[in-house]
Amino acid sequence: MPFVIVEREETLVAGLAVRSPKRALGKARDKDLEKTWSTLLAQNVDKPLASAYVDHAPEINSYYTQIVGYECTSIDQVARGHLVSRIPAGTYAKFSSVGTFPDLFDALWGQIRDAEESQQIQRSYTGDFEFYPHAFGIDLYVAIVSPATMQGPQ
Repeated sequence: MPFVIVEREETLVAGLAVRSPKRALGKARDKDLEKTWSTLLAQNVDKPLASAYVDHAPEINSYYTQIVGYECTSIDQVARGHLVSRIPAGTYAKFSSVGTFPDLFDALWGQIRDAEESQQIQRSYTGDFEFYPHAFGIDLYVAIVSPATMQGPQ
């Protein structure tokens, strides 16, 4: 499915942190990540599930930290012991798909790589995040440089 460019307000994702400096984005099989998701789900979270990528590490072209959790609209909704990541307002490329994990996840990150390599998008690395509208779907938002900025002055 092609992506769409969207403007988003600041997004809050709260949950548990996974430090994965050796895991490149798009690699779904990560024991620490799976364990963190299991821990979070065992807490019976009653908010929309989400995941945020923060702490960009240019030297590995990835992120050091992933917050596995849920979307919230205020700090008051954060469960005790959970961290909050603030994903800034900005321009995002939204990639969506339905399928089964991990194939779904790998296919979406492949689409992101293709869009970047073909210069359809230029990532800004200010924070990427995922929402899971249901058990077989994912909406993945990648922070990008605004297309108007990429084209330069006219």
